[in-house]
Amino acid sequence: MSPPINARRFRRLLSVVLAVALASTLTAVVRPAPAAAAPGDLILNGTFDNGSTQPWWTRLASTSTTVNAGQLRVRTSATVGKPVWEDLVGHFEFGVTAAQPYRLQFDASADVNRSLRVSVSRADTPFTSAVDQSVALTSSTRRFTFDFTSPFGDPKAVLLFHFGGQAASTVRLDNISLTPLAVDPATDPILYWNGVLLSTYRALDLPPTSSSREAAILHAAMHDAAVSVTGVGNPYRVRVPVSYPGTMDNVVAPSLHAAIDRAAYDVLTALYGGQGQSYSQALAGAVALRPSGVNAAEVARGDTVGAAAAVANLQARANDGSGNTTPYQLDGVPGSWRPTNGKAAVSPNWGLVTPFALTSGRQFRPGLPADATDYDNLLDKEEYDAQVREVRDYGGRTSSLRTPEQTQIAFFWANDLGGTYKPPGQLFAHTRIVSEQRQLGILANARLFGLVALALADAAIAAWDAKYQTPIDLWRPVSAIEAAEGPGWQPLSKTREGVPYTPAFPAYISGHATFAGAWSAVMKRFFGTDAIAFDATTDDPHAVNVVRHMTGFDDAAEENALSRIYLGVHYRFDADAGLATGRSVGAYVFANRLRQ
Repeated sequence: MSPPINARRFRRLLSVVLAVALASTLTAVVRPAPAAAAPGDLILNGTFDNGSTQPWWTRLASTSTTVNAGQLRVRTSATVGKPVWEDLVGHFEFGVTAAQPYRLQFDASADVNRSLRVSVSRADTPFTSAVDQSVALTSSTRRFTFDFTSPFGDPKAVLLFHFGGQAASTVRLDNISLTPLAVDPATDPILYWNGVLLSTYRALDLPPTSSSREAAILHAAMHDAAVSVTGVGNPYRVRVPVSYPGTMDNVVAPSLHAAIDRAAYDVLTALYGGQGQSYSQALAGAVALRPSGVNAAEVARGDTVGAAAAVANLQARANDGSGNTTPYQLDGVPGSWRPTNGKAAVSPNWGLVTPFALTSGRQFRPGLPADATDYDNLLDKEEYDAQVREVRDYGGRTSSLRTPEQTQIAFFWANDLGGTYKPPGQLFAHTRIVSEQRQLGILANARLFGLVALALADAAIAAWDAKYQTPIDLWRPVSAIEAAEGPGWQPLSKTREGVPYTPAFPAYISGHATFAGAWSAVMKRFFGTDAIAFDATTDDPHAVNVVRHMTGFDDAAEENALSRIYLGVHYRFDADAGLATGRSVGAYVFANRLRQ
């Protein structure tokens, strides 16, 4: 007979479904002290090497536990036709953490062929399980391993072996362990689906405006799915209600991985399915990465939660103004933007899109370039002339002043061309680099990538507000230099084929700089410091395999902003105002959304 189970503890575990069982009397037996768990192992005395059954307990008085040859021998009574939880052997009160991966292992055999159900469950109602699996036992000892990610946190969880519902038998258990697993970026669904998003960016030649919006919807939905399953953190749009139907035989918790996967799949399909993108293979890849301890019922519940999170975030953006196709009207005066490379203005109404966190696109609107009042006033300013000269001298294709490193910087941060992950994608890639370096888990990544995505989306709205919704829609350097000096000058920026290239929207303020400022502001606040060095990468075809070492987030943002001068597509005040605006956006998003 196993040692007695504390009555109060027993009621906490089985207070609703098993109230009748409290009448059962468990007899105390003096046992040697249990062996300590191995380092990291949450289970005490899982090897039974000291001959003790403590702290393992049985529910039925008719079930006996002894230790023989270093194994726990469980002689069960006949419970045919009764619930599987009618006969239990368990280990009480160890802590599990929401979204933490674990590995459950044990050796088991039986004197007759039979099944055995094992679960790691909450200690109180609802009696949901973090892992709930059944295994087939034979007379040969087998090793069983189940990896799982806990969908909840509980400081007093229980490990249960369920013997009920079958004929009497003797089951042998040994080497039982439950250990936290190290963070594995390869199996993190947030990182996985962000990678799928960047592949979509490469497949479709998307402007930074719509691509940042779609990233925010994706990451907000994944974040809300994770918050809904675990109950940890505050949602962006919705906390999907999670009830727990069923009896002790089937109290189903949603799978965290399944919820995030479904939210991502549904959002991406809704946003890009009409553009020829299919995510069936991506979903299959995500399923293959799920822990082995997830069962079908948990997946089904996770799917329900994830689908609801996706719907809520998609519906919230259904009428946000992003579909406004009102044609842009050129100002048609010196200093005003005009088409470059023969392309019409891109996203001229984006500054009017409903922000994700800001009160409006103009909330952090900067002053006009060089504090000008209109085009004529700007063109009369020495500051304007000096900035045009700087771009001419350092950003020209044949510049003799630009250093080799400045040329590398120019292309490294560009990512303007089709086939690249574009500027938002590069910042997501750098977020991942830092996340992996700091070994963040699923919940931390859900929040970090959610904050970055919201900040980038609102940075695009703020930047495009300054570009198009103010009295000066500033022409690009190639137009300014041609007006002053005649044709001939071309920027360093070029297509894959080497044709000079300038993005088709006004110069002031720089979108790259605004994105960079927003990103650095979020990263500094999330990690509590700017002093995190990392090796940054790029997708640009003119900087293949280039890696640049960044000493911190501000270092990266400032280099990103200056790169546009060296590339010949922006003035210095574009970069400075963009950084300042972006930093304000990022700080505001961090302070007001996805708070812990």
